[in-house]
Order: sequence, then C-alpha cells, then structure tokens
Amino acid sequence: MAGIMISLLALGLTAVMAQPFAPGQGVLPSGNLLTTDPGGPYNFSMLNTQTTEVRAAIAFKKDLTDMDIIHFLTNVECLEGQFDTWGTFGHGFIDNLQLGGPTPIGARKAPLSEKYLSMMQEVALNEQGHALMTRHSGSANPCPVIDFDAGFNAWMAYAYGLPKGTSVADKFGKPFDPFLNDQNFILSVLSLEELGATGNKGLAGIVGNPVLSQAIAGLATSATAQATLERVMLFDLKDKIVEPFGETAQQVFARISAMRDSLDGPQFDDQGIVNSDSRTIAVPHDYANYIPTDIRGLTFARTPAQALNIIFLGDQSGKGTFFPEGILGKINTPKGFDELASGTENFPIWPKKAPQMTVAEFGDILPPITADGPKNVTGELDLTQSLAGVKADATADTRGLKPSPLGAPNFANLSHVTVAAPGRVSPGVKTHVDHAEL
Repeated sequence: MAGIMISLLALGLTAVMAQPFAPGQGVLPSGNLLTTDPGGPYNFSMLNTQTTEVRAAIAFKKDLTDMDIIHFLTNVECLEGQFDTWGTFGHGFIDNLQLGGPTPIGARKAPLSEKYLSMMQEVALNEQGHALMTRHSGSANPCPVIDFDAGFNAWMAYAYGLPKGTSVADKFGKPFDPFLNDQNFILSVLSLEELGATGNKGLAGIVGNPVLSQAIAGLATSATAQATLERVMLFDLKDKIVEPFGETAQQVFARISAMRDSLDGPQFDDQGIVNSDSRTIAVPHDYANYIPTDIRGLTFARTPAQALNIIFLGDQSGKGTFFPEGILGKINTPKGFDELASGTENFPIWPKKAPQMTVAEFGDILPPITADGPKNVTGELDLTQSLAGVKADATADTRGLKPSPLGAPNFANLSHVTVAAPGRVSPGVKTHVDHAEL
C-alpha cells in the first residue's frame, strides 16, 4: 500500500511540475514588493535604488503581456543591431532578423581602424544575436523604419541645447556623421548601447515567464559587457575631436550622458566616461569610468517608457528621431515614464509621480582631495559633474547642460566606498545620494 501511495505521489508531482506557468505566475508577482520567501520579509531600506527601479517597473507593467515586451525589444534590437552591423561590416541584417523591414536611412560603413575593428565586430555580432533572441521568443514583427542620420542629429541638437528648429548643421556648419571615424562611431554606439543595457535590466521586473526572464537577463549582462568594452575604447579616444562640434569625445559624451539623465525622470542614473562624483563609485587619480554603477557597484535599470522618453527626446507621440513612423507593438510611446507604483504592506506610500530633488538636497560639494588633483575637463566641469544651477527640474537646460551660476566638478571621491581618503568626510556633510532617494 505504501508503495502504491509513493507511486501515486510521484505521478502527481510529475504532473504538477509539467504544468505550464499560468497567467500571473512568474518571477515577480505584480504589486507586491515583499518577498514570499519564508525567510522574509527583508529590510530593503538600504537598497532603495533597486526598490525604486522595481516600483517603476510595476507601475509600467499594467496589462502588458510578455509578448508585448518581446515586440518592444524587437524594435530596440533592430535599432542597435543594424547600426552596429552596418557601421562595422557595411551591410545589414539577413532577412530572418529583418523580416521584411526596410534598410535604415543613412546606413553605411564606418572606416574603423584596425585597433578597434575586431572589438566592434564582436559587439555587432552580439547585437545580431540579441535580435535573434526576439525572433526565437516569438516576435514576427519586421524591423521598423529607422533613420540613423536624423536620429543622431536630433540627439546632438538636444544635447547641445539648440533651440527647437535649429539643427546641428545650422549651428556648426555641417551635420553630425555617426559613421565618420572611430570616435564618432564608437561614441554613437555607446550612446545607444547603454539604453539597451539599462532597459534590458529594467525588464527583469516586468517579464513573468522565467525562461524569457532568463533570456532577458542574458541580454542585460551581454549589453553591459559590450558597453564596458565600448567605454574602454572611447576612453582611449577621449581626447580625439568629434566633428563638427570641435569638442573631445569625452566632452561630447558628457553631453549625451547629461541628456539621457535629463529625460528618464529625476533619478540620477547616467555617467560620463570620467566620473568623480562621490554619490557613486569614482576611481581616484584618472577617474576612469568603465562601469557606471550606484554606490554599491550595481548597474542601473530603466523601464521601456523611460528608454523611449530618451529615444524620442520627450515627445509623447512616440514618433521622430530614429523612428520617423514610430515603433511596432503595444509599447510605442513614453507615456507614464515618470510613474512609480506605491509601496505595499510595510513600504511607505509614494506619490504616483516621481518627485524631483533640488540641487541643494544633493548635499555639499567637497573640495579636491589634493591641490593638484586630476585635470579639469572643459565640458564636464560645465556638464555632468556640475550640481549647481538656478533650477533642478531634470530638464536639459538645468541638468548640467547650462548651469547658472557655473558649477564646480566634484573631485572629492568621498563615499561609502572610501577608496582614496579614509576618514576625510567633513562633519555634517552628506557625501552621497542614491538615485532612488530622488
């Protein structure tokens, strides 16, 4: 009798284990920020960066299905993958990735030097693999209409604070060519790459199916590794002039970083290739920033709406820049990019709209650790490293692009990770702010 019961129990367990995941099951039960792990609930008060990212994901989720997420990813991977593939190899996707979509406007090969060619070839092939992942996950949507020249020139005009209707060519005499040379191309690749890296991580709190969640985690880690490689290359090129702006690659990317940060809500989650901000991990001496993270060394996340608000430069219609006809699928506008879900049970209730912190609330900026310190970088002194300004409303005009009065860079590197000057924190001075505290 006991043997029969064991056999029946085994059959029952096999049947249960073989059942597919029902709707609503998955990695993240929507709406509940407390773990169902019997060891919990846990104290997440110090992980408020991650808690805010999850709350943004829950607010975004609404009635979206996992397939809606995959369709969204198809658009993004078509943009990144085709740009990298055309610039590196001089041709586009094969049709099992393109699925009948048109050749992007302005697609051409970049004259990459031998030093960077093999690294960019691996990045481009990885991006083709990311597009293939969306196809293997069930998306049959073709790649949308994409315009590389219009997209990057719209981004650059915004990053330089040009008045609406004034183009890069109007201001600088000729348009920005993202395929012109090593620095122009790699800077452009990285500008898109980190939207993918942060956006893929942001999907971890949205996708319910564990197989898709595992695949998207692979996208996020792969994209982060690619972005790191691109930052290494761009740091090597940081003193090269980017035409037509007459500024270095470091300066121009600082503007791109400030632009992205200004458009995804009030959180502080973007950094240039040189970083001396004590709210994050800042390497002493040369302040090289190959892996942008929070103070715990954790990478950032964005929801699809936050990524789209950057792509479309705040245009809520979801058309323009790189996508003149918009993107395909249910997720096609930035609407709701600044929404946060309220906390549950022991979590405090936050406003639905994320609040914006004032410059004063960031805390004081400490003097340099040493008198000589690193060289001031013209551009970054006025851009992402500046915390001074009349307003702090997370717009391109006040998020570091046009500080008034002129700010000073933070060369202190004093933080919870005190790698340069132990014990140098001044009494009463707040030395870091998590972007989730905003």
